[in-house]
Amino acid sequence: MKRWIKQLPFKTVSTPEEFDALVQQVETIAKQNPEFYRSRLRLLACLGYAYILAVFILLFTGLWGIRLYLTSIQDQQMIESLNLVTALVTFGLLSLFFIHFEQPKGIALTRSQVPQLFAMLDELALAMKAPRLDNVILNEELNAAIVQRPRYGFIGWQRNYLLIGLPLLQALSPPQCKAVLAHELAHLCGDDGRASAWIYRIRRTWYELAERFEHTSRGGFLFQRFFSWYGPFFRAYSFVHARSQEYEADRRAASIVGAHHKAEALIWLNLNAQLLQKQYWSDYYRRVLHHTEPEDDAISQMLQILDAGMSLEQRRSWFSLCLAQQTSNSSTHPCLSDRLDALEYVVPRELSPSDRNAMALLGDQLTALTEQLNQFWKQEGTKDWSDDHDCSQLMLTRLNSLNHKPEHLLTVEEKIKRAALTGMDQNRVTVSGAIKVT
Repeated sequence: MKRWIKQLPFKTVSTPEEFDALVQQVETIAKQNPEFYRSRLRLLACLGYAYILAVFILLFTGLWGIRLYLTSIQDQQMIESLNLVTALVTFGLLSLFFIHFEQPKGIALTRSQVPQLFAMLDELALAMKAPRLDNVILNEELNAAIVQRPRYGFIGWQRNYLLIGLPLLQALSPPQCKAVLAHELAHLCGDDGRASAWIYRIRRTWYELAERFEHTSRGGFLFQRFFSWYGPFFRAYSFVHARSQEYEADRRAASIVGAHHKAEALIWLNLNAQLLQKQYWSDYYRRVLHHTEPEDDAISQMLQILDAGMSLEQRRSWFSLCLAQQTSNSSTHPCLSDRLDALEYVVPRELSPSDRNAMALLGDQLTALTEQLNQFWKQEGTKDWSDDHDCSQLMLTRLNSLNHKPEHLLTVEEKIKRAALTGMDQNRVTVSGAIKVT
């Protein structure tokens, strides 16, 4: 046991290189002794709570000692002042941890509105013994996700949100969509009970708390130094667990829906992400440059592109590209080839798209929800669009100025700047277009 304790790498994690190095060390430990890793991970997860509790105990022990002394000398005025100080300290410390987590954005769906979708979710929840979903939200992502937000600061009593992208429903068949939703619900269950799901959840909570203390002076020396180390360290140390949860969620979804449906969902999500990247998001900068506000039908445009599909040549080329990607530490999600291997899925010689999509789950509300999402996306994206438009105009003005300047008068610095601006002009794509696959 001493040998294993010595191998536990309590290090500062402040750069990507340090993050990668720690993840590699932890992967080695987890492979050599999985039970040691899981037990230490649980203890490490409790360390944040233990530190907060210790600070509270020490502070109030000190205040109680002062109160006993003042009582012994019968200084009633000072006792009353101390009571006020104690109340202020208590309120101040508690307020540090009542974090306002931004609620997921989108259109809230109700059971009466889309009964077919909720019937599928009920069936999955019953089969997987998953906890209750508090909200189901429709958004613009080619993705689905489970998001948990604590009701009372960092303490807990989580509210469970299921986010479903309308483009995802267009891109997948009903069984494939069911496999994706099963994968997400599996994250609420965990492979070894509630403890596993708890760790999966709080790794983000501790990291957000660390970022909060890093960007504010509140907390001072009591919490800032500890959480600036603990948040990033716990996130890196639990990275191996989070990645294993992706494989476990795939396995559980496959056991409920079928491995081939889960594998095909992964394949078509990757391929359709490429399709949107090439035919929608790559054109984003041109639209931003020439228009001062977003389109009225951005979501409808995405759906039309997905509905038109891709050619056989594009399908083959993009699938080869997706399979060539390697798993990295930039995300807890493994690469496509590793996930297909874990599912023991044999890729057919030719991929054939389904003749049905999961839009049927929205029933007769499809048209209305699509229009609502168009308007919601426009309202939410107007400020970012305006900022991108202004930035694009400034960039274009600067580029035109450099292009019209005689070549022999350009300095080396200006030539470098012109090359950079030209590259940005040709390739600039919004972060919203990044390929994300659940």
